[in-house]
Amino acid sequence: MFIKNPRSKRENVFQKVYESESFKNVLKNRDIPSKFPSLVDIELTNHCNLSCSVCVQQIMTRDKGFMEWELFQKVIDECVLHNTPVRLIRLGEPFLHENIIEFCAYAKQKGLPLHITNNGLAISESDMKSLIDMELDVLIFSFQGASKEQYEIMRNNDRYDELVSNIAKIVELREDRKKPYIHISSTMMDESKDEIIRFMDYWAGIADSVGVGKTNLAQLSEGQLKSLKSMGKFEALKKRMTIKRVYSPCTEVYQKLSVDWNGKVTCCCGDYDNFMVVGDTAVSSLFDIWNHSGDLKRFRDMLDRNMHKSMPLCSTCYHTYEEF
Repeated sequence: MFIKNPRSKRENVFQKVYESESFKNVLKNRDIPSKFPSLVDIELTNHCNLSCSVCVQQIMTRDKGFMEWELFQKVIDECVLHNTPVRLIRLGEPFLHENIIEFCAYAKQKGLPLHITNNGLAISESDMKSLIDMELDVLIFSFQGASKEQYEIMRNNDRYDELVSNIAKIVELREDRKKPYIHISSTMMDESKDEIIRFMDYWAGIADSVGVGKTNLAQLSEGQLKSLKSMGKFEALKKRMTIKRVYSPCTEVYQKLSVDWNGKVTCCCGDYDNFMVVGDTAVSSLFDIWNHSGDLKRFRDMLDRNMHKSMPLCSTCYHTYEEF
């Protein structure tokens, strides 16, 4: 569900990518895939400042670290060659990277559309001013739930007011400038329709847009499931875990690549533990990985044949839930 602020005249430049025929209908032309991904996601770090109840951070086992400048520069320079937009997203909080502003400035100086998704609790006022000055294209603030109570339960913190204050601060600092486009995103578990509508109406009057989806509970540990049950979420869990799944060919593997902090490249944005690594920027370019990776071709073929059940990530992918 998505609502745009009726008073905002700002545009999300990434929406042009999402709504383009080549992106939306990528499966129609998968026999002749594009020569480069439509989007590249970059994980500046997989460290996080939160410990959320429903996050795969709790079960992730791969090494944690921070992307080096040379790697970031290499990825950005290649994206520039293909005029491919970049999103700073994935499994960590990007504002924990001490050089995030310098990294963003480099991408913007190169003329690339740039998007950041963050949890709103590591960004400083200085960061905000720098992002506004460099005209960052899109800044997404990620919530959980539709109320302060739900947020603090699911995100295991009491910092909701700080998050709200930070969003208000950057809106104030931005004034009437066109960028960054500010979007509020949240996922819901057992919130009522009225709660969700109130949440969306409130934020649609502050940010440029707001969107909500359903929380994916398919990849949680036993400890996380027990914790959710102890919170009184048993009925929501039962409902979410018994949804009939309908598998269909995946668009993701034909649309974008994701670069982890250490240069490993995966073809799935939800790949938290290197299940679908298709290359390494230390030895290959993104162009070569996109066009010549045997692993990428194998994953595409398996998903085209609806072999999701044989793939750990794909068998539980939230995109396959009828509820969505």
